Amino acid sequence: MIQVGLVGVGSEWERYRPALSLLRQPIHVEAVYDPVFARAENVARELEADPLSGIMALASRGNVEAILVMDPGWTRTSVLPLLARYEKPVFFAPSILNGADSHKQLISLQRDSDLLIVPAMWRRFLPAAIRVQELIATELGQPLKIVVDLTLPADSSTTTGDDMDPAGSSQSVTLESLVGWLDFCRNLFRAFPVSASVAVTRAVSAMPRHEDARSNGGDQICELLVAYPPSTDTRSTAASIPTRRKERTARLAISRGHGAGPMITPVEFIEEMLRADEHHSVSSNCGATAESQRSDMPRIELRCERGLAELTSETQLNWRIDATEPVCETLASDRSKEEIMLDIFCRRVVGGLIPVADLNDILKPIQLLRSCLEA
Repeated sequence: MIQVGLVGVGSEWERYRPALSLLRQPIHVEAVYDPVFARAENVARELEADPLSGIMALASRGNVEAILVMDPGWTRTSVLPLLARYEKPVFFAPSILNGADSHKQLISLQRDSDLLIVPAMWRRFLPAAIRVQELIATELGQPLKIVVDLTLPADSSTTTGDDMDPAGSSQSVTLESLVGWLDFCRNLFRAFPVSASVAVTRAVSAMPRHEDARSNGGDQICELLVAYPPSTDTRSTAASIPTRRKERTARLAISRGHGAGPMITPVEFIEEMLRADEHHSVSSNCGATAESQRSDMPRIELRCERGLAELTSETQLNWRIDATEPVCETLASDRSKEEIMLDIFCRRVVGGLIPVADLNDILKPIQLLRSCLEA
């Protein structure tokens, strides 16, 4: 069993509450802090823990081995340098990119502290994503191409005719969201990207609002094209067959909305993305928050050595080996991503060798975007 301190019991905590309830045996909450003390008292009573009036009081407790940051409130990521003084592992649930200087704070933390900080990279723990990893190992072979279409939700194919709203179909894409889906791809490829480029095109509009659709009509589609280290063909195992190296790429498509005006340049798009955490969305006409993003799955397709896979929701997956009938799987009974993340964090804290997400999984995608500017 691991004894933890709980920081913040607001909206983010409510998402993890069921998971922590299921993990009461391996994880026991000893102390609870929240800026609203009455709220901390209520949750502490439920968890048989002690309510505390300060983060330092919680972090310094001798019976607290690790800290779960669920809702840091106004402190945002500024709470992390404070917690680093106590050298206790931290699981950080909210978006770790939520302020103008947040990535600079992360660079300083990585440079100056050996503290284990595990950000909630929840996309890699979707039930459908975990099942895809199993299929990659057993049926599909290594992934060669991943397409993450952020211009439409995964279930948009069910919307037709007058129900389809071209102006409202694009999702709000924050820097956190883009970094998260890059992490999703990296986790499936089992490698960090080696290069990236950006292309901007104009989607064909069914009813252009201007005579010159090429300049003023249709959505602007920004595509981030990412290259990964090439893979070895796992089918070329015989000594007489030369080993072939196969290119591996990911393509993330992002819509900037209908009738977005003059075409944005690739450099402007990257600069806009790197500033997105200051304003919480890429463009003012997209009002979705990071929290609402969690319920919107993009279209995700994988081309693997021996077949195809498509994630149609967090818990639904279609896949097939080449030239065979597709298999549809529903994984609604699998463990939630929140439960898996907390369980893995717990196992790591007690001395397991299981790999966990760290600050590099956030900083490297940002460095990748910056490299596009230099290129």
